[in-house]
Amino acid sequence: MRVRITLASLCLMISSIHAMSQDPWADVVINWEPGIGGAPGYDSPQRSLGQPARMSGQGIDPGVVSPFQPAWTPNELVSIGAGGELVIAFDEWIMNDPDNPHGIDLIVFGNSGFIDGNSPLGTNNGLFGADGGLISLSEDGEDWLMVPGCLADDAWPTRGWIDADPYDMEPGSEPSDFLTPMDPAISWTSTIGIPWSDLVETYGRSAGGVGIDLEPLGLNRIRFVRISVPVDAFLAPEIDGIVDVPPQQPADLDGNGLVNVNDLLMLLEAWGSASSGNPADIDNDGNIDVVDLLLMLKGWTQ
Repeated sequence: MRVRITLASLCLMISSIHAMSQDPWADVVINWEPGIGGAPGYDSPQRSLGQPARMSGQGIDPGVVSPFQPAWTPNELVSIGAGGELVIAFDEWIMNDPDNPHGIDLIVFGNSGFIDGNSPLGTNNGLFGADGGLISLSEDGEDWLMVPGCLADDAWPTRGWIDADPYDMEPGSEPSDFLTPMDPAISWTSTIGIPWSDLVETYGRSAGGVGIDLEPLGLNRIRFVRISVPVDAFLAPEIDGIVDVPPQQPADLDGNGLVNVNDLLMLLEAWGSASSGNPADIDNDGNIDVVDLLLMLKGWTQ
């Protein structure tokens, strides 16, 4: 049977997949206690929902979000003072999934940054703005388990664009991937003194953030995340976003961490051919056909 695929039918299929897809961002604020000593004006807990910022300071002093230039305005961040807490929930389960990159299931984005020891060239000379925040996780919102040795507003600093320099005022053309965690085997301190080009290579496709693996905690799944600050804390963490890491996608044909139109074009280019190790043969049945297309659309990310 020969299947004819038109541009209109592809658009319809993609729209249908998007309508059924589940977004990876935190969805709702369950509880918010601002605490004492939080940054004035940074008091909207809804800033922790949705996608983290790629650009900051619009209308004031705009610039890309980079490891040396973190998000900084009240439009992007919520600050939690001493004795305060932020509790958010996801509409979908965050699963303990060994197929996730590096086994990481959850990423928290704050607004820490690297000190530039060779400004404006971007050479890491230490961490600033790492203001802490204890992280606890729950399946039901009642029983909580604290994540040991892990702070919410910490390394790795967020990077919004792959092809932007540290202090660019205009967005890049290639966004980083908020859903790809940093390799936990790499310490941020190992990047001290290296040039910007090497730091870019260390990040890869990742946007940074604080990665959490549910496996060591003995958790199979969660829906609730709590960030709390001790009553005697001197620092107030800022939170920009919390995201659910999806499993690695075999439909990511170009290996950029996303399943999007570039992968679709690669699949269509190989359409109908017999496969011999071609990555477009997603189901590995020896043919590149409508089954592979459906698997790609199921994993579609943008």
